[in-house]
Amino acid sequence: MRYKITKKDAEVLLFSVILQNIRITNMILRKITSLLALLSLSLGAFAGIDIQATYTDKSGVEATTTDNFTAEAPLHVMFTWTATSVEEGLTPVWHFRHRTSSTNVTRYESDTEYTFTEAGINVVVLNLCKNDEVLETDSMLITITESQLEMPNAFSPNDDGINDVYRAKQDKYKSIVEFHAYIFNRHGQKLYEWTDITKGWDGKYNGSPVKDGVYFVYVKARGADGVEYNIRRDVNLIRDFNQTTSSSSNE
Repeated sequence: MRYKITKKDAEVLLFSVILQNIRITNMILRKITSLLALLSLSLGAFAGIDIQATYTDKSGVEATTTDNFTAEAPLHVMFTWTATSVEEGLTPVWHFRHRTSSTNVTRYESDTEYTFTEAGINVVVLNLCKNDEVLETDSMLITITESQLEMPNAFSPNDDGINDVYRAKQDKYKSIVEFHAYIFNRHGQKLYEWTDITKGWDGKYNGSPVKDGVYFVYVKARGADGVEYNIRRDVNLIRDFNQTTSSSSNE
Protein backbone atom coordinates (compact mmCIF):
# COMPACT_ATOMS: atom_id res chain seq x y z
CA MET A 1 0.00 0.00 0.00
CA ARG A 2 1.44 3.31 -1.02
CA TYR A 3 1.42 6.30 1.27
CA LYS A 4 0.58 9.50 -0.51
CA ILE A 5 2.24 12.69 0.80
CA THR A 6 -0.06 15.63 0.58
CA LYS A 7 1.05 19.18 -0.12
CA LYS A 8 0.38 20.12 3.49
CA ASP A 9 2.51 17.20 4.77
CA ALA A 10 5.35 18.28 2.49
CA GLU A 11 5.15 21.83 3.75
CA VAL A 12 5.22 20.64 7.38
CA LEU A 13 8.21 18.35 6.66
CA LEU A 14 10.10 21.13 4.88
CA PHE A 15 9.42 23.54 7.72
CA SER A 16 10.71 20.98 10.25
CA VAL A 17 13.94 20.51 8.27
CA ILE A 18 14.47 24.27 8.00
CA LEU A 19 13.79 24.73 11.72
CA GLN A 20 16.25 21.95 12.59
CA ASN A 21 18.93 23.54 10.39
CA ILE A 22 18.33 26.91 12.06
CA ARG A 23 18.76 25.30 15.50
CA ILE A 24 22.00 23.59 14.42
CA THR A 25 23.29 26.84 12.90
CA ASN A 26 22.48 28.76 16.08
CA MET A 27 24.23 26.10 18.16
CA ILE A 28 27.35 26.35 15.98
CA LEU A 29 27.27 30.14 16.17
CA ARG A 30 27.02 30.01 19.98
CA LYS A 31 30.00 27.65 20.14
CA ILE A 32 32.04 29.86 17.82
CA THR A 33 31.14 32.91 19.88
CA SER A 34 32.16 31.15 23.09
CA LEU A 35 35.49 30.04 21.58
CA LEU A 36 36.20 33.58 20.33
CA ALA A 37 35.43 34.96 23.79
CA LEU A 38 37.79 32.46 25.43
CA LEU A 39 40.49 33.26 22.88
CA SER A 40 40.05 36.97 23.50
CA LEU A 41 40.35 36.44 27.27
CA SER A 42 43.45 34.31 26.78
CA LEU A 43 45.14 36.85 24.54
CA GLY A 44 44.27 39.58 26.99
CA ALA A 45 45.73 37.58 29.87
CA PHE A 46 49.04 36.96 28.10
CA ALA A 47 49.54 40.51 26.85
CA GLY A 48 50.09 42.23 30.18
CA ILE A 49 53.84 41.78 30.82
CA ASP A 50 57.12 42.41 29.02
CA ILE A 51 60.55 41.00 29.90
CA GLN A 52 63.33 43.62 29.96
CA ALA A 53 66.98 42.59 29.53
CA THR A 54 69.82 44.93 30.51
CA TYR A 55 73.40 44.00 29.60
CA THR A 56 76.79 45.51 28.74
CA ASP A 57 78.53 44.46 25.51
CA LYS A 58 82.31 43.94 25.16
CA SER A 59 82.69 47.57 24.06
CA GLY A 60 81.33 48.70 27.43
CA VAL A 61 78.02 49.96 26.05
CA GLU A 62 74.97 49.24 28.21
CA ALA A 63 71.72 48.32 26.48
CA THR A 64 68.16 47.56 27.59
CA THR A 65 65.72 45.75 25.32
CA THR A 66 62.43 43.88 25.29
CA ASP A 67 63.18 42.25 21.92
CA ASN A 68 65.09 39.11 20.98
CA PHE A 69 68.79 39.85 20.45
CA THR A 70 72.20 38.37 19.61
CA ALA A 71 75.33 38.89 21.73
CA GLU A 72 78.68 37.36 22.70
CA ALA A 73 79.51 35.22 25.71
CA PRO A 74 80.10 35.50 28.54
CA LEU A 75 76.95 37.62 28.68
CA HIS A 76 75.69 38.78 32.07
CA VAL A 77 72.09 40.02 31.93
CA MET A 78 69.83 41.66 34.49
CA PHE A 79 66.20 40.65 33.88
CA THR A 80 63.25 42.75 35.04
CA TRP A 81 59.69 43.01 33.82
CA THR A 82 56.98 45.60 33.32
CA ALA A 83 53.21 45.16 33.40
CA THR A 84 50.26 47.10 32.00
CA SER A 85 47.66 45.52 34.25
CA VAL A 86 48.40 42.46 36.36
CA GLU A 87 46.43 40.81 39.14
CA GLU A 88 48.01 41.23 42.57
CA GLY A 89 49.49 38.30 44.45
CA LEU A 90 51.02 36.54 41.45
CA THR A 91 54.30 34.61 41.85
CA PRO A 92 56.99 35.22 39.20
CA VAL A 93 58.78 32.11 37.91
CA TRP A 94 61.73 32.45 35.50
CA HIS A 95 62.85 29.64 33.19
CA PHE A 96 66.19 29.63 31.31
CA ARG A 97 66.55 26.90 28.71
CA HIS A 98 69.14 26.25 26.00
CA ARG A 99 67.55 24.79 22.87
CA THR A 100 70.20 22.15 22.18
CA SER A 101 71.93 21.47 25.50
CA SER A 102 70.65 20.17 28.83
CA THR A 103 70.69 23.59 30.49
CA ASN A 104 67.35 24.22 32.20
CA VAL A 105 67.30 26.64 35.14
CA THR A 106 64.32 27.89 37.18
CA ARG A 107 64.34 30.98 39.41
CA TYR A 108 61.66 32.10 41.88
CA GLU A 109 62.26 35.84 42.24
CA SER A 110 60.79 39.05 40.92
CA ASP A 111 63.93 40.25 39.12
CA THR A 112 66.89 38.02 38.40
CA GLU A 113 70.38 37.87 36.86
CA TYR A 114 71.81 35.23 34.56
CA THR A 115 75.13 34.68 32.76
CA PHE A 116 75.02 32.99 29.34
CA THR A 117 78.11 30.93 28.48
CA GLU A 118 76.84 28.57 25.76
CA ALA A 119 76.67 29.37 22.05
CA GLY A 120 73.28 28.94 20.43
CA ILE A 121 69.70 29.98 21.17
CA ASN A 122 68.61 30.48 24.78
CA VAL A 123 64.92 30.72 25.67
CA VAL A 124 63.97 32.95 28.60
CA VAL A 125 60.40 32.62 29.91
CA LEU A 126 58.68 34.52 32.71
CA ASN A 127 55.45 33.09 34.10
CA LEU A 128 53.25 34.86 36.64
CA CYS A 129 51.44 32.14 38.55
CA LYS A 130 48.67 31.78 41.11
CA ASN A 131 47.86 28.42 42.70
CA ASP A 132 50.10 26.66 40.13
CA GLU A 133 48.17 28.24 37.26
CA VAL A 134 49.95 30.48 34.75
CA LEU A 135 47.98 33.72 34.39
CA GLU A 136 50.55 35.88 32.60
CA THR A 137 53.59 34.96 30.49
CA ASP A 138 56.25 36.44 28.23
CA SER A 139 59.37 35.06 26.54
CA MET A 140 62.61 36.22 24.92
CA LEU A 141 65.22 34.56 22.68
CA ILE A 142 68.90 35.36 23.27
CA THR A 143 71.35 34.01 20.70
CA ILE A 144 75.01 33.63 21.70
CA THR A 145 77.48 33.73 18.80
CA GLU A 146 80.05 31.06 17.98
CA SER A 147 83.58 31.72 19.21
CA GLN A 148 86.57 33.24 17.45
CA LEU A 149 90.08 34.12 18.66
CA GLU A 150 93.17 35.55 16.98
CA MET A 151 96.37 36.96 18.49
CA PRO A 152 98.63 39.52 16.71
CA ASN A 153 102.30 38.93 15.90
CA ALA A 154 103.60 42.38 16.88
CA PHE A 155 102.97 45.50 18.96
CA SER A 156 104.71 48.80 19.69
CA PRO A 157 104.58 49.92 23.36
CA ASN A 158 105.86 53.46 22.75
CA ASP A 159 102.99 55.40 24.39
CA ASP A 160 101.72 56.84 21.12
CA GLY A 161 98.24 55.48 21.83
CA ILE A 162 98.41 53.03 18.93
CA ASN A 163 98.98 49.31 19.52
CA ASP A 164 100.69 49.96 22.88
CA VAL A 165 99.35 46.77 24.50
CA TYR A 166 99.71 43.22 23.26
CA ARG A 167 96.29 41.53 23.49
CA ALA A 168 93.75 39.58 21.48
CA LYS A 169 92.69 41.27 18.24
CA GLN A 170 89.68 43.33 19.30
CA ASP A 171 87.71 42.63 16.13
CA LYS A 172 88.78 38.97 16.01
CA TYR A 173 87.56 37.52 19.29
CA LYS A 174 84.02 36.47 20.11
CA SER A 175 82.34 34.43 22.83
CA ILE A 176 85.51 33.38 24.69
CA VAL A 177 84.47 32.11 28.12
CA GLU A 178 87.90 30.95 29.38
CA PHE A 179 91.20 32.67 28.62
CA HIS A 180 94.79 32.43 29.90
CA ALA A 181 97.78 33.96 28.12
CA TYR A 182 101.53 33.80 28.93
CA ILE A 183 104.50 35.79 27.59
CA PHE A 184 107.98 34.25 27.54
CA ASN A 185 111.37 35.55 26.47
CA ARG A 186 113.71 33.61 24.16
CA HIS A 187 115.22 31.83 27.19
CA GLY A 188 111.83 30.44 28.23
CA GLN A 189 111.44 32.78 31.19
CA LYS A 190 107.85 33.78 31.91
CA LEU A 191 107.53 37.56 31.87
CA TYR A 192 103.79 38.08 32.17
CA GLU A 193 100.40 36.34 32.22
CA TRP A 194 96.77 37.46 32.21
CA THR A 195 93.29 35.92 32.26
CA ASP A 196 91.09 38.89 31.26
CA ILE A 197 90.78 38.81 27.48
CA THR A 198 90.20 42.58 27.39
CA LYS A 199 93.62 43.19 29.00
CA GLY A 200 97.15 42.46 27.78
CA TRP A 201 100.93 42.92 28.11
CA ASP A 202 102.43 46.43 28.13
CA GLY A 203 105.95 45.27 27.25
CA LYS A 204 107.29 45.45 30.80
CA TYR A 205 108.76 42.96 33.27
CA ASN A 206 108.55 43.82 36.97
CA GLY A 207 107.65 47.37 36.02
CA SER A 208 110.59 47.96 33.66
CA PRO A 209 110.43 47.98 29.83
CA VAL A 210 111.98 44.95 28.16
CA LYS A 211 114.23 45.24 25.10
CA ASP A 212 112.93 45.30 21.57
CA GLY A 213 112.99 41.85 20.04
CA VAL A 214 111.10 38.62 19.53
CA TYR A 215 109.09 37.10 22.38
CA PHE A 216 106.71 34.18 22.59
CA VAL A 217 103.01 34.00 23.52
CA TYR A 218 101.06 30.93 24.55
CA VAL A 219 97.28 31.19 24.83
CA LYS A 220 94.93 28.55 26.18
CA ALA A 221 91.25 29.41 25.78
CA ARG A 222 87.77 27.94 25.35
CA GLY A 223 84.84 29.26 23.36
CA ALA A 224 81.14 29.27 24.24
CA ASP A 225 80.68 26.68 21.49
CA GLY A 226 83.16 24.29 23.17
CA VAL A 227 86.06 25.04 20.79
CA GLU A 228 89.47 24.75 22.52
CA TYR A 229 92.19 27.22 21.52
CA ASN A 230 95.92 26.53 21.96
CA ILE A 231 97.78 29.39 20.27
CA ARG A 232 101.58 29.56 20.17
CA ARG A 233 103.36 32.24 18.20
CA ASP A 234 106.19 34.76 18.10
CA VAL A 235 105.55 38.33 19.23
CA ASN A 236 107.65 41.15 17.79
CA LEU A 237 108.11 44.04 20.21
CA ILE A 238 109.08 47.17 18.22
CA ARG A 239 109.08 50.48 20.13
CA ASP A 240 110.44 52.67 17.34
CA PHE A 241 107.75 51.49 14.95
CA ASN A 242 106.22 54.44 13.06
CA GLN A 243 102.89 53.62 11.49
CA THR A 244 102.94 56.57 9.06
CA THR A 245 106.46 55.81 7.85
CA SER A 246 105.67 52.11 7.55
CA SER A 247 102.51 52.81 5.56
CA SER A 248 104.39 55.13 3.17
CA SER A 249 107.17 52.64 2.60
CA ASN A 250 104.67 49.90 1.79
CA GLU A 251 102.93 51.92 -0.90
